[in-house]
Amino acid sequence: MRHSMRYVRAVNTRGGDFRKTSRSSGFLARSSVRASLLARSSVRAYFLSALFAGTGLLSGMVGCRESAPDDLIQQEDSTEALVFVKTEGEETLNRSRATGNLYKLSPISPDGEVTPITNFVGASVSDPCVSFDGERILFSMKQSDSRYRNIYEIDVTGENLRQVTSGGGDDFDPVYMPDDTILFTSNRDGEMDEYNHSPAEHLYRCEMDGSGIERLSYNQSDDFDPALLPNGQILYTRWEHFGTMNRFPLFFTNPDGTGTFHNFGPHGRNFFHAQPMPDGRIIAIESTRINEDAGPIAVLKPEQGPADPVLAGGHLHWDTLTPDVNTSGAPWPYGAFKYPFPLGGNRFVVSYTLPAAEDDQVDYGLYTFTIAQEGEGTIDEPATFTPTDLTFLYNDPNANEYDAQLIAPREKPPVIESTVDYSKDYGIFLAQDVFNRGPHDGQEIPQRGVDQVDRIAVMAARPTAPGEANDISLTEFEKRAFLGYAPVEPDGSFRIKVPADTPISFATLDDENRGFVVKRTWLYVRPGEEFDRCTGCHEDRVPGGPFPTNANPMARNVEPFDLNIPVAEARVINFENDIAPIVESKCVTCHTPIFVDREELSEADLPDSVWYTVTDTIPAPALLDLRALADTTEMGRVFPMAYINLVEGPTDEEPERPDVMTPAFPRRSLLIDSVLGLGDAAASGPHPDGEFALTADEKETFNLWVLLGGQYR
Repeated sequence: MRHSMRYVRAVNTRGGDFRKTSRSSGFLARSSVRASLLARSSVRAYFLSALFAGTGLLSGMVGCRESAPDDLIQQEDSTEALVFVKTEGEETLNRSRATGNLYKLSPISPDGEVTPITNFVGASVSDPCVSFDGERILFSMKQSDSRYRNIYEIDVTGENLRQVTSGGGDDFDPVYMPDDTILFTSNRDGEMDEYNHSPAEHLYRCEMDGSGIERLSYNQSDDFDPALLPNGQILYTRWEHFGTMNRFPLFFTNPDGTGTFHNFGPHGRNFFHAQPMPDGRIIAIESTRINEDAGPIAVLKPEQGPADPVLAGGHLHWDTLTPDVNTSGAPWPYGAFKYPFPLGGNRFVVSYTLPAAEDDQVDYGLYTFTIAQEGEGTIDEPATFTPTDLTFLYNDPNANEYDAQLIAPREKPPVIESTVDYSKDYGIFLAQDVFNRGPHDGQEIPQRGVDQVDRIAVMAARPTAPGEANDISLTEFEKRAFLGYAPVEPDGSFRIKVPADTPISFATLDDENRGFVVKRTWLYVRPGEEFDRCTGCHEDRVPGGPFPTNANPMARNVEPFDLNIPVAEARVINFENDIAPIVESKCVTCHTPIFVDREELSEADLPDSVWYTVTDTIPAPALLDLRALADTTEMGRVFPMAYINLVEGPTDEEPERPDVMTPAFPRRSLLIDSVLGLGDAAASGPHPDGEFALTADEKETFNLWVLLGGQYR
């Protein structure tokens, strides 16, 4: 066991302060801990008893038979087994290269025998998935002499290893599909995550022999951890990293990539390692951190709505089964969980670590638990869930045990036939009502009959390539292009034809052409798909919903507005090529500091005939210096001074610098108010004026530049 006895006080006080001490203070030496199985089990039993004392779990949760009451040990005979990953690594979000192998625990009991399924030397193994007949296992592996991870298959006996995919990138998360294909995730498309610029994974499919590889998802960040739902659809976690948006909600999609839609996840709460439960609910790990997939266990209740937004006064959308476990990452005063997986009925297996101060001090082992339900599980009588019977299965103190899966036959879900029409290079997107929206994302709500919303602006992503310089933007928005405007019908509906397999977004526009509501997520349609599930823009999707406010939209009866433009031919609006020339010709003459001599000292007053000039500076108007001089940000990035001053706003070094832009939200932008003569600038009219007055095209360029996020290039 890798844990120190220094955590006893933190757990015993149940909510008291969690204080780090030196490694030499109150610390059980690892060698002595590992030497005593009884000591390990006693400490584990103590922590689990304290952790679950108030959650309905039995107080005798234990580590192994030596310290366990007999009635907590699995006594019944079981022929079922588990496959799991044993690794030295702590990372589990498709970033680890730590060595490891697949192991089997049979039967599923603390007395079960643990045997290796694979015996690779120096290989990194992850993501097991058991076949429907319970005879084979797909997994991801990077061999010691290989550049990439690929998908492999092996019999549960450890025989008949074969490689499924090869080359081109790293492949993860394989899933057996009911049509005898394989779904997996991969970064083989070579796209980088927007903003972080690390390789981004997306959903793919292939035949069982690895042929026919096809990309299915078109996010600009990661799509990962897919799981097969009982109805044949795919559930997965999506990294939403669209500008100021940064979260990990759950998405559903059809196996051909059509019908992709956000189905669960509020702002400020993330869910990892989601798996369908036998009753149709979802079990997952809850987190408030970015890229932190450890935390408490949660049961998600889709019957209460998609948790977007969370209901006022608290949430009914999910139950946190282990509320003492924090969602905020290490330190872990009550330990942490990963990889819950249903074993049938109300029984589950999960990876759990005892308390740890740092991530590299965790020691995940395998446990089972059951869940008790109260309430009918209806909208009127919501179900509540509590964990029971947490039982230790297995732990190697020199490794972490992850991602346990049941080795047993299981029923195949139905096959959902593909509707992709590969003869078409476009898809159609229908939105029913732009006035149907809730107040929960901080944006404005256009009022029907009051606000004029008669068109939208449609934009497309421009994926970041490997090795691309980190000078795309100083804002949180990155490369995108403007496809064009499309009309909104009088009832608030619109229908657009857009390039297939291309991430798009849109914004409704007010009567001044400014973005009213900006869609801060990437949408896409597969070839020939018509997506029509959008009932509004961030509408209240409450229990029983979403409820359409416009079930027969006018746009359904008109031809889709054609914006099927290749992204390479779409309009790119950036500072370097579009805004800088306008600033140089129309703005910098005024927006430049003036240096004035205050005092000239005579040469006789100074030694060695050195001439000194003492000057004062009259700042540029509005403290907005728009010169093209190279300048360095607080983060050490170099851009023209004009770009920095327009987009960055106040800093620690220059707190007086105005915040003029508000990227992606022109209605909140002082820059756009000034350019168009609106808001506080209405009395003085559009700026600049006179001989430097902006043309209509230049005003539109500024407006679209802000709407697209203020990119530099």
